[in-house]
Amino acid sequence: MKAVIVDGYIDEPASLGVPPYISPIIRATAGLLRKIGYEVHYWTIDKVRAMQAWNSFIKEDLMIVCGGIATPGKYLGGSPITPLEVCRLLSSNKNQLKILLGPIGRGYTLRGGTNARSLSIPDGVGVAEDILTLTGLLETKHVGTTYELLDELYPLGAEVIKQHPLYPDVMVEFDISRGCDRVDGNCSFCTESVFYGPFVSRSLSGIQKELRELRKVGVSAIRFGRSSNILAFGYDQSKDRPNPEAVERLLSMTQEILSPDVLHVDNANPMFIARHPMASERVISSIASHCSVGNTLSFGVESFDKEVRDANNLGGTANDIIFAIELVNRICPERVDGIPRLLPGLNLLYGLPGQSERSLRIDREYLKVILESGLLLRRVNIRRVIVFESLPIARMKRSIISRRSYEHHKSLIRENFDLPMIKKVFPVGAIIRRVFPESLKGQLTFGRPLATYPILVASPVPFETATDMVVIEHGSRSLTALPLGSNINVLALGALEYIPGIGRKLATSIILRRPFSDWNDVTERVGKAATLALQKVGISLGGKE
Repeated sequence: MKAVIVDGYIDEPASLGVPPYISPIIRATAGLLRKIGYEVHYWTIDKVRAMQAWNSFIKEDLMIVCGGIATPGKYLGGSPITPLEVCRLLSSNKNQLKILLGPIGRGYTLRGGTNARSLSIPDGVGVAEDILTLTGLLETKHVGTTYELLDELYPLGAEVIKQHPLYPDVMVEFDISRGCDRVDGNCSFCTESVFYGPFVSRSLSGIQKELRELRKVGVSAIRFGRSSNILAFGYDQSKDRPNPEAVERLLSMTQEILSPDVLHVDNANPMFIARHPMASERVISSIASHCSVGNTLSFGVESFDKEVRDANNLGGTANDIIFAIELVNRICPERVDGIPRLLPGLNLLYGLPGQSERSLRIDREYLKVILESGLLLRRVNIRRVIVFESLPIARMKRSIISRRSYEHHKSLIRENFDLPMIKKVFPVGAIIRRVFPESLKGQLTFGRPLATYPILVASPVPFETATDMVVIEHGSRSLTALPLGSNINVLALGALEYIPGIGRKLATSIILRRPFSDWNDVTERVGKAATLALQKVGISLGGKE
């Protein structure tokens, strides 16, 4: 028997599967299919589009289309499946079993600020929101918890990663816990608590088994992102007791077994930090010690406005958030190649009950306080809420902030906060390792490293493989960089004039006076200031063009 999994991509608060990421549910599905005797084929929706393969799966006995967006963003590595594409796939390829899998079954939209709507699903198509439901649809018996099942399936499905179009340069989203850790109720818009239930951590033995299989597959980049709060791994919710030892074991075990080039995390609850500062400090120290550079703890702030926080049961206060930011900054001052090892990131959410124009001003005021206090943030994510019918927010009166006000608010943050902050986080001369090219626009090649919230890098020097890049200029959400060790004797005029302290006139002078034999030669012909500016960004007298 043959089966095909079409990956339409998942983006939830606690799971990301848009390339270069691959979501855990894909590996679990592949493992289930292998367990019951299927030969598994895997396609991304982008590959289906590129090859116009909508009717190409007639030889497969089973088609599973997976997807679901709850936290939409701007994607470079891939574009999530659309409702029309779902119907196109499920309506074609006759005479086979077809199943729609993932959060897409609960409702779907690709735009924030809208309600998730049910899809028009062709007759005869099964719908499974999770792996347990899929197991039932395929008439496979399972006795035990969800994680007991997943601990069996994840290792069985690890090989599917090799079929990803970007393999081996894939970021593996890894499952360590599900549900919300809060003991004081849930946010009005929370999908994690409603869709996944009470907080539960995965066993270290199950994680260990999967890590060993991932090593065999050749995985070198992993993120503990299938979790609403990395700090709460091993947490006893009934006793409100953190478990720093469990997180330390999780991270050290990952390094021992996999020794990945990239080991990152994602979500962390700032209220958890404020409530358990000593335990959180131990966990954050472990993360900083074991994880790779450029890591981010994503804080679900949503709003600094007390009225909004109260109306949506966000818990805690704005001062708790500032405390959590300060704690991470204090624990993790280290930089590698000029880049902080670990920083917080903030998520702000709009369209919530109780929000007003005043709420926008309050958010900007708190960001100004953060900036002026010298604290560092990796990034601020700004989005509009998606409303699912099963959530409390669906029965509440929501914000009437106009689209125009929202966009103006966003632009003010990008200009007044993001731009000065990114200059602090990625100073000129900082090195970003292994940037993968993704697209070409005009004279610039755009790429990103494998990371949690990878920074977008634009280079005036074309590159075709993973390349170490050195920062030369900043945008509010991106960087301009040159390949590390670029050769002054061959760099084009357009690339030279990007370098701070060079400019068009001096770049022209450099081109007219080269080749240079050594740095004394450079200084004699174009001046000491030019030499220092070039050396600051790693320019060489030979090597890369």
